[in-house]
Amino acid sequence: MLSETDILQAVRQHIAERGEAPTMGLPTSGEITWHSLLEGTAVRCIETRTEDERIHRGRIDLSDRPQYDRLERHPLAPPKDPAVATTLKLVQRGSVKEDPCPCGNGRVTCSRCQGRGDLPCAATTTCSDCRGIDACLRCDGTGHRTRKAPEETRHAADERVTCKKCGAFDAACSTCRGRGQVTCSTCQGRGVRECPDCDGEGTEPHKRCAGTGHTVTWTEGIISRQPRTEEIKWPESGLPYMARQRAREYGNWRKTFLAQTDSVPDELEDEFKALLKPRLKPRDGEIAREADLRYLPLARVVVPEHRHRVYYVYPGQSKLQVFILPSSQRTWQIAGAVFGALAVLYLLSRFLS
Repeated sequence: MLSETDILQAVRQHIAERGEAPTMGLPTSGEITWHSLLEGTAVRCIETRTEDERIHRGRIDLSDRPQYDRLERHPLAPPKDPAVATTLKLVQRGSVKEDPCPCGNGRVTCSRCQGRGDLPCAATTTCSDCRGIDACLRCDGTGHRTRKAPEETRHAADERVTCKKCGAFDAACSTCRGRGQVTCSTCQGRGVRECPDCDGEGTEPHKRCAGTGHTVTWTEGIISRQPRTEEIKWPESGLPYMARQRAREYGNWRKTFLAQTDSVPDELEDEFKALLKPRLKPRDGEIAREADLRYLPLARVVVPEHRHRVYYVYPGQSKLQVFILPSSQRTWQIAGAVFGALAVLYLLSRFLS
């Protein structure tokens, strides 16, 4: 842990190296606030155990699946890598039941045609060309001529043929020939069509057994292990971004990697351990954890002689590093000055224009 004496000495040395000592003087005391930095990730393996009733349509071999008596007590080795997701499916001992389906052979009477294999179908349909309205220009499809001859109408003779109903020449629709109806293309005029659900067989696969005539039921236990990655950053706020970024680049961080369920090493600084322990507290369902973390002590220093500055001091690779930022008061003063200058320029531009 850095001492306050070391911190003040680093500030004095920094001022001297910048050549500011003759004009600014060297501070003899200061207000020091500690901002210990902690960063890294923690990966936790969270385990959940659930049971479900399963049914398989047909036959299935479950002999290769692990069996259990009570899922919550089933022993399972810790994961080799907490960051890898795994799912294990088990079978409760004695729960497997293989039963022939009541349908017998996997087929039941078709619910649509009731076992007949076919469905009623209209032998004829309305003509798509004349729609049954202009079937014949003389008899309207009735067989009784009630209109004038087709040559006296607005319809051209070459669009019409001899009517099969009344015999009028060049009067009937060429598709239905005056009948207004055409033979159904589905049933070819038979009045029945094949049931599309059973393809005319009168039976369909039983839904419960999917046509296999057999079912297997059992109680399935599922043990799921999922990684959850947690980003650790302390303090979360209250430290200027530039100071933190500078410490990231040039600080001599103390690093530690905790695998599986390792406890916090005793040789770490007390401050490091105090920050680590609450962030490594086990979560609900946690069975393993690994953490890759680093720590850096950082001091915020304000000296009476330089109230407009804030010094940030932290360990570097070879010596203590010092980084300077303007105080909040000085920042507001600079911002006010810039705003005032912009206002003057704006007024001058308006006056000159």
